[in-house]
Amino acid sequence: MNNLSSEAEQYFQELDRDKKATLAASLHIDATLDEALDARKRGCQDIPLLLSLIPYIENGDGELPYKYIGETHRILRILHIIEMEYKYHMPLFCSECKGKASLVEKYMLTLFAIRRLLFHLSDASVEDAIFCLRQNPLSVFAVYVITQDDLILPDQTLYQKIGEIYSDYWNESEKQLFLSLIGSL
Repeated sequence: MNNLSSEAEQYFQELDRDKKATLAASLHIDATLDEALDARKRGCQDIPLLLSLIPYIENGDGELPYKYIGETHRILRILHIIEMEYKYHMPLFCSECKGKASLVEKYMLTLFAIRRLLFHLSDASVEDAIFCLRQNPLSVFAVYVITQDDLILPDQTLYQKIGEIYSDYWNESEKQLFLSLIGSL
């Protein structure tokens, strides 16, 4: 017990030491997200600026918010989704988002809808989830990353249902990519 107490005390001292730098880096991440996603200034979103946050979070000053702020984990996941979509010329997860708040909200609503499909608490909850997912189509990369990295234990039934939901949205090569991604599980 004494060792656990010592580790906790050391963690909180470290947190206190890093507080200012963590806050500054977090504010930078938030401001960059808002600037990159605000298409009003340039007429379109600044995806290279948005993606510049990946190395900032993984190897730069943004490591502190990643270490201490859970939301930064989700932001990094979202950025990796967008990076893959951008690379493969797919519609971007962030396309309708106006800033950080709407980006995180879209992610959380998507996550909630996928969890509703997985847990199938009632037919009404599944129908709500399907409606939500059809209103906000996802790329195969978004589906894969969200189901693999956000405490969801996906099964083939979930993936089959998602495949049905997006059967009219995904083209044949995207369907094949999806099958290859989930086939490796």
